Amino acid sequence: MAVAFTAYAFDSTVENGGHGVKIGFYRVQAAHVAQWDVRESRRDENGNRRYDGDLIRMKGDAYLIDCNVTGSDEGTSNNPKFSLLALFRDQVFPKIDELVRPGGAYEGYLPVFQGDNAGPHVDGTFHTFVKEFCESNGWKWEPQAAQMPHSNNLDLAVFPMMSKRHSALLKMYSNLQAPHDEIWRTAEEVWANLGSAEIARGYILAYRIAAKVIEAGGENTFLQKQEFHSGVRTDFYDTPQGVAKKIVVVK
Repeated sequence: MAVAFTAYAFDSTVENGGHGVKIGFYRVQAAHVAQWDVRESRRDENGNRRYDGDLIRMKGDAYLIDCNVTGSDEGTSNNPKFSLLALFRDQVFPKIDELVRPGGAYEGYLPVFQGDNAGPHVDGTFHTFVKEFCESNGWKWEPQAAQMPHSNNLDLAVFPMMSKRHSALLKMYSNLQAPHDEIWRTAEEVWANLGSAEIARGYILAYRIAAKVIEAGGENTFLQKQEFHSGVRTDFYDTPQGVAKKIVVVK
């Protein structure tokens, strides 16, 4: 599992075009402390597995393992968990502050954070922390409605790219589960090649879809109809840092 953060920097309105920004991409891992010595395994002459090879890990060694995402619970050394609170506190908020502080690439911009109201995001301790942090810095915490993946850039643009690559990876393993490290390397490659324009277009698409949700009175039946398409590629052209509005000349 992975957690990703992107941003869209624009002036006045989403529809003016703007910059797509990669904030961070994190594997959901935490430190686990070995409870016993671990040695390489082998098959003996009778086909039995023996754990008597070279020492891989000693009791007490710390190493990273994949784990569950939580709002604020970091777990224990024997059962670690991936805390969103720690991630926002130590990684995400400092990166955003670096961008918008005086002298930053987006000095003076107002950060607006869009959580998705999934379970970890509504954890009481986490929610209190991010709300208070944003208020103290003059930022905004504006979570989307639950069960609306079509209203955020990650679900619209970023994760589908990774899903497509993951499907191709599974074919290499005859549709059996691929090794976790291989899955992560594939996702990292997609993230590394993700362009600023792709990020920006995802945000504009989410903005236009939100307007359709309002028009439909909160329903999402329009997703199965032709009018789901929003013409983002028609209205904007790519720039090195994002997208810009096409100028239509009427004679």
